[in-house]
Amino acid sequence: MDHLPIFCQLRDRDCLIVGGGDVAERKARLLLEAGARLTVNALTFIPQFTVWANEGMLTLVEGPFDETLLDSCWLAIAATDDDTVNQRVSDAAESRRIFCNVVDAPKAASFIMPSIIDRSPLMVAVSSGGTSPVLARLLREKLESLLPQHLGQVARYAGQLRARVKKQFATMGERRRFWEKFFVNDRLAQSLANADEKAVNATTERLFSEPLDHRGEVVLVGAGPGDAGLLTLKGLQQIQQADIVVYDRLVSDDIMNLVRRDADRVFVGKRAGYHCVPQ
Repeated sequence: MDHLPIFCQLRDRDCLIVGGGDVAERKARLLLEAGARLTVNALTFIPQFTVWANEGMLTLVEGPFDETLLDSCWLAIAATDDDTVNQRVSDAAESRRIFCNVVDAPKAASFIMPSIIDRSPLMVAVSSGGTSPVLARLLREKLESLLPQHLGQVARYAGQLRARVKKQFATMGERRRFWEKFFVNDRLAQSLANADEKAVNATTERLFSEPLDHRGEVVLVGAGPGDAGLLTLKGLQQIQQADIVVYDRLVSDDIMNLVRRDADRVFVGKRAGYHCVPQ
């Protein structure tokens, strides 16, 4: 993994963009949507920046790159059409231990910006690590078509129920089973999309009153030659739902990476002529 995917809280934090063209405008739009206090430094600005400045949404500093603007910054973006200037911004940010994105130069940047699917509060980020932005965009477009627009409403409503779920269900396993029922309930999702409060409340109460299935089950998933791409869809679902996964030396790392992070993993070390755990 070349980059750690993280989500930054930028609300009311000082951020700087160096550049005043179309690319800088797209970056500025994202930072403004995230609630950043934004300063933009450039020799010239396209009209949209002037509109935002007149509305009090950001501050414009006209002129060459001013390194002192970084002194109070939390994050910076170099988005000029001059590679030398962009490198100066990156170097100045690095010396101050400030995260800096450099447009079209991932090796000069301390962070990269992914393609984003916004279903706030649910966010999906897709990145190729700066190697193939077009591929990341195409994948994002495919995911966009799979994720309904009202998914954000479902996630927001789930946030309102977290305290009640924690109070009613004592264990993590019970809570997970409840949320799995919650998020696959099409009636609830449609009621939220239609703003039908009565139906939402009725469906919610039914979900809370239905008994959870506490019975355990054992599922045998054949991993074949170890290629994760050869798993069946059902096999993948079972792996990702499992609380405990028992595996041996024949199971590849690619397959084990599909296991839930909170699941227990039991290594039995089996291989031809060798068993580290008695069967």
